[in-house]
Amino acid sequence: MKKIIEMPHRVCASTCYINGFEDIFEWKGHRFPDYFLSVLGGMGEFTYLKFKNANPPEMVYCGANPRYLLKELEEIIDFKQEITENRSFRYTLSKIKKYINEGKPVVAGALDMYYLYYFKSTYKKKHIPIHYILIVGYDDDAGEILVKDCTYSGIKNIPYGKIEKALDVNVEGMSKKNTIRVFMLPEKFPEEIEIAKKGFRHRAERMLHPPVSIFGIPAMKKLSREIIGWNNETSFDHLITYATIPPHIPKSFDNSDGMRQWKSLVLKELGNKYKISQWVEASRIFESSGEVFKEICFAASDRDREKISELLLKAAELEEKAYQKILSLY
Repeated sequence: MKKIIEMPHRVCASTCYINGFEDIFEWKGHRFPDYFLSVLGGMGEFTYLKFKNANPPEMVYCGANPRYLLKELEEIIDFKQEITENRSFRYTLSKIKKYINEGKPVVAGALDMYYLYYFKSTYKKKHIPIHYILIVGYDDDAGEILVKDCTYSGIKNIPYGKIEKALDVNVEGMSKKNTIRVFMLPEKFPEEIEIAKKGFRHRAERMLHPPVSIFGIPAMKKLSREIIGWNNETSFDHLITYATIPPHIPKSFDNSDGMRQWKSLVLKELGNKYKISQWVEASRIFESSGEVFKEICFAASDRDREKISELLLKAAELEEKAYQKILSLY
């Protein structure tokens, strides 16, 4: 048996965690700007974690865990998600087919890029268990699922044997093996401007007044004080990796802006569209902050602790002003 759901697809590299969800929205008649849902879900923010026995013991993230990103978006947009995880592949495949037969596309992941043949740089070379795809069909005769991937147009065919291995990963705190999701959108869908106002306010409040100091502006200021005492080399590499898109140690730092450029682009586009000057002004500030993050990554590559400390404080002060601009609307 073969079944496929015909639907639109947006190519937008490095947004796999949300790309399938965006395709589903557009399929239902709601197209948002690039990076809009990423930003509203928490990309381009700041988390500073310390665990004495972890490797590395200090971890800095500018992105958001996809599990929690989707929960954040649930609060803002009021959709529902149905999650199947940690079951056998046989059971998971049967669920995928059931959903497809019901006309429901399936987001699958996290999965290991080592088994995805169309990524030449990682296929059978490097295990990267952080990717997500949108399953739109299956073909039992060929023994394949049919998927859309954020990096490519058209449909990719993945043999059942390869997707079984790709989904057999456990990423602590992010994803269990054989995780799939389907989404139920609200009947009365809010207008883009309503989602933007609610989402930007939520993000500003979370960065300025987080529930704990491992998040937001307080975390940036805390790291500015503590980085002088960092002794583990891999902690600096972790900082660089997760401020860079896609996450890696780069040869140059052009894409190491901590996703501030994404935030800047979204605020500028919607600020101009709806004539909200505070969003446009915040956009300019985040553009400047992104340049500071590039300097932070360069200093981290040199292990220049004093410079990183100085730059982190500068970025925190800039972003504090940007979020205050956003909250001045309310």
